[in-house]
Amino acid sequence: MMLSERIAFLYQAVCAFFVISMMLDIKPIILATLYIMVFLAIYAVIASRPLRRITASLFPSSMTINPNPSRTGERVRVRASIAPIKKGLPAMIRLELGDLELVDGSKTWSGLLKGDPISLSFSVKSMDPGIKLIGPLKLALMDSLGVVVKELEIHPKMPIFFLEADKALSHPTSYSLSKHPSPGLSRSYFMGVDHEYRISQPQEIEPPARKIDWKRTAQRGDERIYLKLYDKLMRGDLMFGLGSGLDIILPDGVRLESRIVQDILAITLPHLREGSKIWLMRWIKGKGLTSSLIERSRVIEVLEAPKITYLIYVTRLIDEEEQKLLKRLSSEGALIKLILIDLGSDLLKISDEEWLKKLVDLERMRLKSRVDQLNIPYSMTSLELFGESLRRIMMYRRAL
Repeated sequence: MMLSERIAFLYQAVCAFFVISMMLDIKPIILATLYIMVFLAIYAVIASRPLRRITASLFPSSMTINPNPSRTGERVRVRASIAPIKKGLPAMIRLELGDLELVDGSKTWSGLLKGDPISLSFSVKSMDPGIKLIGPLKLALMDSLGVVVKELEIHPKMPIFFLEADKALSHPTSYSLSKHPSPGLSRSYFMGVDHEYRISQPQEIEPPARKIDWKRTAQRGDERIYLKLYDKLMRGDLMFGLGSGLDIILPDGVRLESRIVQDILAITLPHLREGSKIWLMRWIKGKGLTSSLIERSRVIEVLEAPKITYLIYVTRLIDEEEQKLLKRLSSEGALIKLILIDLGSDLLKISDEEWLKKLVDLERMRLKSRVDQLNIPYSMTSLELFGESLRRIMMYRRAL
């Protein structure tokens, strides 16, 4: 709860006049400014009472992003809708854009809530690949005079996945009403829990009664017992780490970390569409690993990630503290697969001078000596072949 911008400015001005009039002993101005200050204070207390009872649950909201995933430079249409249950109050609605560029439309709305649905519709784009967050959707409610303001967050941030691609990507729309995590499930052979019915097949050995498809067995009448077979649905928690040395700018102006995130998204998008969860962990010097949870329609910053059991970690092994962390995780039983990014081939595309070749060789020797100290399975790859290395490690769960 706070004063509106214009009333806050007025209150500051009145306070300044009150102080000046006190210094100059101008009694009429002292009385006038004191009256205004007391009136505003009392009015703010009274007007804030009905606003205190208003919560975000009174404003059901949804957000649609199309297409998502999208291509860099492509227009993405964003539509945010609110169906207010509470009405009769002046309000302002605003959607934060973050790093995204507004192409057309408006990201704000202001007026009187009448109970009718309210929509924001506009287009955004990004020239930088990776995950871009849009939101949160905020609602500012005011009393009838516009003195007191209460700000609510009525829809959380949503991600837009920008990939570098030559053609439009499939599954173009993401839609979200959910604000709470749900378990990610996948049919991949390498992940999780639970089962889903697939088909019934005949069985020669007498099975447990609970597995028999009694209806089909009775219908067939061929003296064979049919069993219900199930597809195993696995918990789809994939963990990726972004280590040290990835915060550099490539010759094309794109950050190395953004390019790697783009490749991770391109490979894991089928898993996301199926319902898996992607944990993206970043190494920050002095803080260790910070975690983000990526789902089909949103990215959540989390304070504490689940226990690491299998981690694909991308790094250039610049920080010694990072290496201590990897050793500790490995000693605690976590299965870690390192992908070392060797930028030598990318540097040689710029120039093939002899001194640069020696620098490339030294960098490879440095990476090799650092990773040998860790005793952790690894793959060393160029940026160009990173996507293929990641795909193979995910498919075969081994270092290449």
